[in-house]
Amino acid sequence: MTKRPLCLGAAGVLSGILAAAYGWSVFARALLACGVLACGILGGIFADGYRPGDGISPSERKRTAFGAGVFLLMFALGSGRYLEAEESRQAYLGELQDGMYVTVQGQLAGKQVQKNRYVYELTSCMFRTDSSNFLQAEPVSCGGVLIYSDSDDCSIGDILIYHGEITLWKRASNEGAFDAKAYYFARGFDFAMEGSALDRKVCAKRQTAEALWQLGQRIKEVYLKTMGERDAGILATMVVGDREFLDAETKRLYQIGGLSHILAISGLHISVIGMALYRMLKKAGLPFGMAALAAAGVMYGYGGMAGWGVSVRRAVLMFLLFLGAQVIGRSYDTFCALAFAAVALLWKNPCLFWDAGFRFSFVAILGVVWVGQSISYEKKGMGALRGKIFAASAVWFTTLPLVAWYFYEIPVYAVFVNLLMLPMMGVLLGFGAAGGMVGLLSLPLAKGMLFPCRILLFMGKHICALAGMLPGAMWIVGRPQRWQIAVYYAFLGVGTCLLHRQREQREREKEHGRRAEQKNGGHPGVFLAALLLLAVLGVSRSGEAELDMLDVGQGDACYLQTKEGYHLFVDGGSSNVGKVGTYRILPFLKYKGVKKIDCWVVSHTDEDHISGLREILSSGYPVEYLAVAEQMPRDENWEELEALAEDAGTKVVWLRRGDIWHFGNATFTALHPGESEDAFGGQSVDKNEESLVLFYQEDDFAGVFTGDIGATQEEEILTWLQKTKTGADVQKIDFYKAAHHGSRYSNSTGFLEALAPEIALVSCSRTNRYGHPSKEAVGHMQQAGSQVYYTMESGRLCVKKTDGQAVCQGYLEEKEQWWQ
Repeated sequence: MTKRPLCLGAAGVLSGILAAAYGWSVFARALLACGVLACGILGGIFADGYRPGDGISPSERKRTAFGAGVFLLMFALGSGRYLEAEESRQAYLGELQDGMYVTVQGQLAGKQVQKNRYVYELTSCMFRTDSSNFLQAEPVSCGGVLIYSDSDDCSIGDILIYHGEITLWKRASNEGAFDAKAYYFARGFDFAMEGSALDRKVCAKRQTAEALWQLGQRIKEVYLKTMGERDAGILATMVVGDREFLDAETKRLYQIGGLSHILAISGLHISVIGMALYRMLKKAGLPFGMAALAAAGVMYGYGGMAGWGVSVRRAVLMFLLFLGAQVIGRSYDTFCALAFAAVALLWKNPCLFWDAGFRFSFVAILGVVWVGQSISYEKKGMGALRGKIFAASAVWFTTLPLVAWYFYEIPVYAVFVNLLMLPMMGVLLGFGAAGGMVGLLSLPLAKGMLFPCRILLFMGKHICALAGMLPGAMWIVGRPQRWQIAVYYAFLGVGTCLLHRQREQREREKEHGRRAEQKNGGHPGVFLAALLLLAVLGVSRSGEAELDMLDVGQGDACYLQTKEGYHLFVDGGSSNVGKVGTYRILPFLKYKGVKKIDCWVVSHTDEDHISGLREILSSGYPVEYLAVAEQMPRDENWEELEALAEDAGTKVVWLRRGDIWHFGNATFTALHPGESEDAFGGQSVDKNEESLVLFYQEDDFAGVFTGDIGATQEEEILTWLQKTKTGADVQKIDFYKAAHHGSRYSNSTGFLEALAPEIALVSCSRTNRYGHPSKEAVGHMQQAGSQVYYTMESGRLCVKKTDGQAVCQGYLEEKEQWWQ
């Protein structure tokens, strides 16, 4: 009976944090409180064996009232704790600006190694915003600070004072991109300092934490000397939590196989190593208390060596509670331990709820104990195999919404890959940890001990690769909406309750000596329920015409969705953002749930228009057609792009002035270029001048994509439009892609007044050497009656037609809070 108040207390803290963060409406708070309270009470009643028709006893009423009181108390404490932390953060962050010179004092709590640089994690920090004597001034308390250093001169536990310029975290400017501000704020780090100078340090008296970190580094060196760098990087990530040599290709491969979770030290690692040690000590004859104390000390040290990540803290805390229950002779309840761990972590940092590691860690355990244990199966033979499949499926289905939320795609064969690999994880971690420790004394002996790890890593690599080769290995679903997640978990909860009740009924039948018969519709019913859950996440987005100009720095990238569901893209590159296709364009497309691009238009082959497209084609993301101008210069960039398109199975379509390409009711009309005698030579023709210009129209939604043409080409287009019927349509358009990023040599007055766009979109970087956009070009757009928007200010720009009027919304304007 003790687990119900603890679970309700955890639900109260979480509900209080959410209510404080998302709004203090009395109705919203009451609705949230009543909903979670009802779920908690019903869950507790079902867990205690209550069945409809049993009635509610007076003692049950008292326990329910007590549980409600616990929930409301913890709700108030949780909301108050969040408001206190967030108001304090906002107060001092308001004083800071990017590049400001400050002096910071903090305690070194952890280290990381990234690309031959050291990242110091300072906690319990204070700062001053001038260079005067830090110790004689009144500092301001703040959260954590990250210090980037080229050398490692300090020990964990030291009190450090740094001075230098700060770097504030940046918000993601496009959907799907990595949001540094949300990521680091959730983990308690307010800003970073790079290239800062160490003013002074106060050495820690105890060097235990530093010794543990150095031990982890030495074990990593053992792996590097006895294995290849690739395998050493994977094993170091699994055993000591060091990701220095974990490459992007390996992370992607494990993501396809659904094994990303084994690359983060979590409950699986703690339970394998900790439980093995605890059982070994008991078998050696140590009393329960001594064995538990020794195992607790070792695992606490292991957590320090692994860097005390969120999942590590949760796992170690639950393991310590398990050992405590063993020592005092009490039963260990996973729900109780999980609730206690959640309250402890959130109380220290209420914003941790928005951390992906926190969510995955707790939801995965819920999948194991809440869903997995509700499934009835035999202990031997095919029944045991079926049980393992269902248990693996339980974790997969429980974490599925989170996978879709953070990665926008689902590894379809993850259940089967986990079924093959997870039974071998104990061997992998056991030999990996033992081999790393032995290698500190003898490298040849360690090499022999680590040989099984090399075999298992080889198997894991090829199993994941094989899964990736199967049809539909990654199902792009896009980021689900909140209602989809709510409906998903509601269905999962109902299904779990039914499975739990079915299991209880069979156990009662066995107790009375009756044979528990398997209903014929049981497993088909589970299968149909699974399909229903997947269908909830796979609901397609509404068919609405929409233009999105992505923020790619100094470059162009425009996504266009038609009402009938065609997905089109115009250009895609940047001259000042590296890997723009990998980290900005492709995540955006997956976020939107776009499974393929029907047509990708290339205005011309300058780097700032195609660098991202090259990455997209190389990644294997499907692009059906590639549209280019027939008169486009065939230069080296085009030859490379054409070869990539051929390898990817993308068909090339050549457009000339006047060509019309239909996509359902939507059309692309080529307005430029016209005939050019020396275009095919590719040497004497300016590629900007030969940009492919397209007029898009679908019902009452229309716009023009201009590439990088100049004023002369704009005049040519107007002359041609006056001679054709198309000219009547290319008037009073909804959107206009500013030519050449807003250059003063483009966007002429006559051209803009003829088009009369409601909205003008300028794609450029805040820091560019060309002076884009020019005041002259912006003035011409405004003179033509256009509202002008810039990616450098608003991030991604989205244009839709609402009530007959074009409306533009910037991504950074939509996301006012860091946690949204």
